[in-house]
Amino acid sequence: MIDYTTLIPIAAGLGGLLSLGLLIWVLFATPRGDYRSLMGSRIAVSPNAGIRDRIENDQTGEELEKIKNATRKSAKKRAEPTLQEKMFRAGLFTEKQRRDFNRLRVLLPSVGSFVLSQCGLYVGGWQAAMLLGLCGLLAGVYLPFRIIERRMKQRDEDILFYLPLVIEQISIGVSSSLDIGPCLSRVVQMADERDSHNAVTELVRYAQYHIKSGVGLEEALIEIGKLSGHNELKHAFMALAQVAKFGGEVSKQLQELADAVSSQRETKIEAKIKKLELEATLPVALVFFGFLVILLVGFMLQIITSI
Repeated sequence: MIDYTTLIPIAAGLGGLLSLGLLIWVLFATPRGDYRSLMGSRIAVSPNAGIRDRIENDQTGEELEKIKNATRKSAKKRAEPTLQEKMFRAGLFTEKQRRDFNRLRVLLPSVGSFVLSQCGLYVGGWQAAMLLGLCGLLAGVYLPFRIIERRMKQRDEDILFYLPLVIEQISIGVSSSLDIGPCLSRVVQMADERDSHNAVTELVRYAQYHIKSGVGLEEALIEIGKLSGHNELKHAFMALAQVAKFGGEVSKQLQELADAVSSQRETKIEAKIKKLELEATLPVALVFFGFLVILLVGFMLQIITSI
């Protein structure tokens, strides 16, 4: 027979040593990285120069169909964003914020498993302790990613709210005979002076850091827009990059861009309102059914009492 009184303390000791080792690894051995390395990790590879020659020399069209099929497959196999990209989209820019999140990824499983296993050991013995310890471990592993997903969702809403305002500020600066680059610098400077940075001005500031590292304005805006994971912001930054590159009637283009972003925000708000109406259908139906039951019960009581 297995002596569980000896096996359980050994397993608990091994789990404690494993948790301690993970904690030490996160605190002292976590590799450092910054937004510059993150930006450089998704630079597009230049297309193969021989593809065009193969298409022109192929009279049957098979080469073109192969390229189309390969493009469709690569589009379907769209890569899931990495943890570093999720941190960037959630607003965890500094090294300290990322270290805190990595510590949380270790502390929550360790603490959750230990606390729930002790509760299970006190309530129902070693079997309940192992079951609750496993539940605490799984919950601790899942919760940090749930937290970062909620922060990503909240940041997307903040970007959609502040993006038209920032574009309006840039439009006002351009109407004052400033170029796109100085306008972006002025917007960030005003946010620094007021200490009132929002989700969009923070991304503009990191685009400026990217420019200071030797990258052009257009490439920096496009790269930051892609890393943000927000479609409206990506398209807005691409439009700003095109305006900064080709010029033209800048004020009118920026005003049209601000109007387009505002209309996109209104469309999303209307979609949320319609979704809330659909979600409220079942609760309203249940309340109506309850009132109907109360009314019918009242009528039945009157009929029964009258008889």
